[in-house]
Amino acid sequence: MNKVAIAGVAIAVSGAVGAQWYANKRADDVIAQQVGQFSEQTGFDVSYENVDYSLLSNTVTIEKMSFKSQETEQQLIDIESMSIEGYSADKVSPFTELVVKGMSLSSELANAPEASVLPSSLVSAKYDLVSSLSFDESNGDSQIKLAASAQNLLDFAVNFDMTNSQEAMNLQLEIDKLHKQGEMDLEAELQMQSKMLSAIQALQPKSFSFSLNNGGEFKSLVDELLQKNGLDHAQLQAMLASQLNAVPASDVNKEAVKAFVAGLNSFEVSMEFPAQTSLMQLGMQLQPLAADPQALEQFLKLKMVGK
Repeated sequence: MNKVAIAGVAIAVSGAVGAQWYANKRADDVIAQQVGQFSEQTGFDVSYENVDYSLLSNTVTIEKMSFKSQETEQQLIDIESMSIEGYSADKVSPFTELVVKGMSLSSELANAPEASVLPSSLVSAKYDLVSSLSFDESNGDSQIKLAASAQNLLDFAVNFDMTNSQEAMNLQLEIDKLHKQGEMDLEAELQMQSKMLSAIQALQPKSFSFSLNNGGEFKSLVDELLQKNGLDHAQLQAMLASQLNAVPASDVNKEAVKAFVAGLNSFEVSMEFPAQTSLMQLGMQLQPLAADPQALEQFLKLKMVGK
């Protein structure tokens, strides 16, 4: 490699390192500002050890976060790391994701008298959370995903697909900008709320699904909760069977609920919505079906699977 090429590589590497250093410095400043505003608005002090920004993936990662009450000075929650990918202040990003890893009650709060009413497995567990929003500006398709887990206990997930979401997305971006510029007085706030309500009513839902899965010790958690209320698993099943007899739902879905309570392994729910139907229109179509749950199940293509 000749000297010119070597010099070119050196300049490129230096530029990349310099850009990454500046990006990290900028990210650190922005996070410090946002944390300060959060503390003023909520009454919680937030501390953290490090902020890192990846230019390649447009991801900000905050490590070793702690939340403390300003009023009592009690440590409340610890988080091993929190990252935000794809966020943009100037436009609606095609993909944004929030990842929280290792969230737990602080040792101070876990040992407080208030925590004694909760099952010990919930108090000592670490929690992970992944929340994402995908948006296609060309057709208005959006997908919201939420996944949460209590390590070794249970996993929980929700997916919601919709379309015709351009107006709501752009309006939220406009609201955020006005807040940052300090131009959101009471009158403007009410006007924006009215516009946002209309935009939400115009959304067209496509599908919804929900799932809950045993992470290994979920049955032990349920047994502990039942014991605190003077019940056991067999009594829970008997009570549920009696209550389901009075519910005007399909036998298939009733059996799915019973199967889940019996096995405590997994439970899945899914539904689909009529195409090109706004939330407002959907609400009007659902009203006359409220008195006929089985017809409502068929209309929404409601499916339940329990194990």
